[in-house]
Amino acid sequence: MDRVYTFLPSLPRYTFKLPGHGRAGDVEFLDCAHVTALTTPGVSDASCGHASFQYIIEALKLVFAGRASAIVTCPISKSSLNMAGVPFPGHTEMLAHFGGVDSCVMMLANPNLRVSLVTIHIPLGEVPVRVTERGVFDCIRITCRSLEQRLSLRRPLIKVCGLNPHAGEQGIMGHEEDVIVRAIDRARSIGIRALGPYPADSLFHNIDCDAYIAMYHDQGLIPVKTLDFERTVNITFGLPFVRTSPGHGTGFDIAGQGRADPTSLIEAYKTACAMAERAA
Repeated sequence: MDRVYTFLPSLPRYTFKLPGHGRAGDVEFLDCAHVTALTTPGVSDASCGHASFQYIIEALKLVFAGRASAIVTCPISKSSLNMAGVPFPGHTEMLAHFGGVDSCVMMLANPNLRVSLVTIHIPLGEVPVRVTERGVFDCIRITCRSLEQRLSLRRPLIKVCGLNPHAGEQGIMGHEEDVIVRAIDRARSIGIRALGPYPADSLFHNIDCDAYIAMYHDQGLIPVKTLDFERTVNITFGLPFVRTSPGHGTGFDIAGQGRADPTSLIEAYKTACAMAERAA
């Protein structure tokens, strides 16, 4: 912690305890000693990418051993992960792999809006071929089940975005909506209240459902973060444990300056606590 206080001298001097040994007011802290040298804040670094990966592995060990009720992750540098040779583009894919699930869903949520994503960390050019009937259906199904089980919403209403402008305009602007329609019909056949596909450019101005399904990263994240950036939380649905994180990235431009706003991390922690209590 001496290194932390070197970078952030204004950080309050908390009492740190090992996991399971703290009392009210203490911070339980597990020093895995994965960062052994000083690093430069705000710069991608292979050693930091390796450390980030190892910290997530330690968190998984705690939750699988029953010593933790949920995982709340902080932002990680995807470029640092890549430099370290970690074969995952981000948290979601990594946690799904070690959680032993084939399908999970990345949802960004704040007090006013919830959006799940069919595709996440892939190039925009790959999105059309990755928007499949199964992928859209799984996203709707997992979102619905998780809203019911994790957030206690009864028979949630879900609205689904199209991929193309005007949701394809009946095939004039593309035919990807055909697979989206089939996925919605399949979801409705098992009792899920799913509607769409709707043109994404006009869908979010009047929030009138429990969750939305977006086809790709920026289609869904722009509206939710624009509406309430500070309180947006990233939730991974479909895992065998609760996982949340702040709804923003690493903020390399202000790293090490003591200027970061902790609101989203606090919201992520509160969300994880509430979800874990429901799961207990």
